[in-house]
Amino acid sequence: MADFFLGLTLPEEFEEEVETLRRRFAAPKTAPHITLIPPFTWPGTDLELEQIISESIQGVSPFTIKAQGIGRFGRRVIYIHVELSEELMGLYEKLESGLERQGVVEKEKDRSYRPHITLATRLSPGEFNHYMEELQDYSPSEEFLCQQVALFKMTVQGRTRRWQILKQIFF
Repeated sequence: MADFFLGLTLPEEFEEEVETLRRRFAAPKTAPHITLIPPFTWPGTDLELEQIISESIQGVSPFTIKAQGIGRFGRRVIYIHVELSEELMGLYEKLESGLERQGVVEKEKDRSYRPHITLATRLSPGEFNHYMEELQDYSPSEEFLCQQVALFKMTVQGRTRRWQILKQIFF
C-alpha cells in the first residue's frame, strides 16, 4: 500500500520561476505542480494504478492551462491562480470518477476543485504578511499546453518523506 496524488507539472522555465519563490518561502520540496486529485492510498500495484489513470483519461485532448495572478486560502496558503477551464474540469472529473470506480474516494469530497500552484503554505500570520508584501510586484501570467498527468508517489528514505514523480501519463 502506498500514497499517491495526481497533478500537472509546469513547463521548465515557469517551474524554475515558481521554484525560486517556493524556496524563498520554504515551501514543501515537492516539484511545483497543479494538484488534480489530492493524496490517496492505493492498495494495488503502481502498474495497476497507471493503467486506471490511462483508461480514465482516454479521449482527453491536449488543452491550454492559464495561470495568472496571486491568490490565497485564508492567511495560511499563498498560490498562483489557475483558471478552471471546461477542459481542466473535464480532466479532473474523468480522473475522479475513474478512481472512484476502483474504490478511491477523496477525503475532502465536500470541497470544490480549485486549481492553483502553491507558493507558500502552513504560514504564521507574520510570515503571511511578509510574503504577501514580497509578492506585491509579482504578477505571474503563464499559458502552457497540458498533455499529460503526473503520478506522484510518496517515497520514504529513513525519516525523510517526499513526493516524487513516478510517471507522466500522456493523453
